[in-house]
Amino acid sequence: MCIRDRVNVIVLDTCAFLTQKHPNGEFATVPGIKNEIVNKQSKQYFENMLATNLKIMKAEKSSYEIVQKQAKETGDFDVLSRVDIDIIALGYQCKGTIITDDFAIQNIALALNIKFLSCSGKIISEKRIWRYRCTACGHTEKIKLKNCSVCGNEEIRRVKLK
Repeated sequence: MCIRDRVNVIVLDTCAFLTQKHPNGEFATVPGIKNEIVNKQSKQYFENMLATNLKIMKAEKSSYEIVQKQAKETGDFDVLSRVDIDIIALGYQCKGTIITDDFAIQNIALALNIKFLSCSGKIISEKRIWRYRCTACGHTEKIKLKNCSVCGNEEIRRVKLK
């Protein structure tokens, strides 16, 4: 459940706590984010926000399904962490704005028409489609495999399709 339907919720990724850069508003983040905050100053900032205006929330299953399907379509699924997927699903469900410097999160947000901002000012300008290409035979797959399904080569690279 989102904070309020009529208010634009700002969903914070790790960069917001590390840089302390984000717009004002009603804030939400996901349970796993605390484990990604490593330095003392950022941990203190997180705790201060938690005591005042930060809600810890988890999206509903239907939002996860939509996000995971889109991530597989764009080829970003294999580079997203569980926390990344949580952040996108919460932003999708709340129709919020995501604050993130992660280009894979931004790519999925763009594909799902979720607003996003960056802590550093670096944002993607177009949706990208990624595939995984064998360096030996050139065969491509939508998902990353350990070995090429055609020649068995182990060196598989992520390449931009579009």
